[in-house]
Amino acid sequence: MKDGLENSFKEALNNFELPYDAQAWDALNQKLKPKRWYQYSSVKWSAALVITLGIASYFTLPTTSNRAIEKTHDKTAKKGTNSTIPVTPHQGGTSSDTHQILMDYATNPNGIDPLMSPGITTPVVVVEELIPHSIPFMSDQLTVLGLTDQVIGGIEPTPSYNAQIGIIDFKSRCQGETFQLDADKYHQRMISYAGQELLFTYNEAISLKLTDPGNVSVTANSGPYGQFEELGSFEVKPIPSIALSTDRSISYEDGLPKIIVLAESNENQVSWHSNYSLNNTNGKTNEILAFDKGNAIVEVTSVSSNGCVAKSKELIPVLSDYNLLAVNAFNPQSTNSRNSSFMPYALTIRQTPFKLIVLDPDTGGLVFDTSDADDAWDGIDRRDGKLVPGNKAYIWKVVLQNPLAGEKSEYRGTIVRM
Repeated sequence: MKDGLENSFKEALNNFELPYDAQAWDALNQKLKPKRWYQYSSVKWSAALVITLGIASYFTLPTTSNRAIEKTHDKTAKKGTNSTIPVTPHQGGTSSDTHQILMDYATNPNGIDPLMSPGITTPVVVVEELIPHSIPFMSDQLTVLGLTDQVIGGIEPTPSYNAQIGIIDFKSRCQGETFQLDADKYHQRMISYAGQELLFTYNEAISLKLTDPGNVSVTANSGPYGQFEELGSFEVKPIPSIALSTDRSISYEDGLPKIIVLAESNENQVSWHSNYSLNNTNGKTNEILAFDKGNAIVEVTSVSSNGCVAKSKELIPVLSDYNLLAVNAFNPQSTNSRNSSFMPYALTIRQTPFKLIVLDPDTGGLVFDTSDADDAWDGIDRRDGKLVPGNKAYIWKVVLQNPLAGEKSEYRGTIVRM
């Protein structure tokens, strides 16, 4: 019976039609009249701006910012869900049932509300609510970025680094020295020297040969804004001029093997050093005593009044050993006194005490001996008073009582009678 009653009501409502009332429609159109374009314009531009900012922030904000934004969006979504007004998605505007009810109310404004009539189901009212954009307000964005404690619009200066620059000795240096600094990973350094500016970057050690006299200035980017500031300067003092000259030939003018070396310098005081014996240690002229075969290295040093030192070095080859200028053969029948007897020539002009002996190579017997440079051996064997056989090599030996520095005390060789 209940189902039959409900069906009767439904048929009555389906066939029910209200008479057309033009005044009621005009009144309803005034209430439902759409807003002008300029009323929606500001809303459209605002929505477009919010959407643009949202897309840009999504791709540019850090991960932590995106998480904060997602939390804000979740809170907004929950707030809309808990609202007492139900929200229903729809494609069009007002539903057809709601439109029909509004028509009934317009034709009978003082009558009974048709929505309260028995048997009529109350329709769901659709409420359009603008859901806030997922991007938080500017203050929230600053909180996400951690910038709320900073002054916006002000530019903070670049702080200076507290690392100390290595200690630099700015004492005066002499021309030819090398200026060295260890690598510095915190600062760039620049050296102004000899009309040039040399830049050394981070972690680059400095090794600069001071070839020219003048001033050296050292700067580094140690200022509060990273600008270069001068750390100090020092002077490169000139060194004296010095040069060696020699013809490398050996002279036996006084019976000694000498190589003459000259020092050319703008200073009067010079000093000498060599691996061979020298006749003196000062003066601008010196003599190398070339007693042994090898390479003579001689070095001269000059000191200027400013304390700077200059040096010059020379290597001179010595091609043969010194052996008292003795010959290896003589002829007693020669008319030349130097060839008719045997005496080492250096003993005749050196005026040094010595002893000369001549030995028979076969028996080791003493053939001749003397301590007088004027008493030369004429080839006579003192054992029998006869002339020794020709084309036979006899052994000779000289022992010096006072050899010079670097000189050996014994000399020996062979001599043949022609």
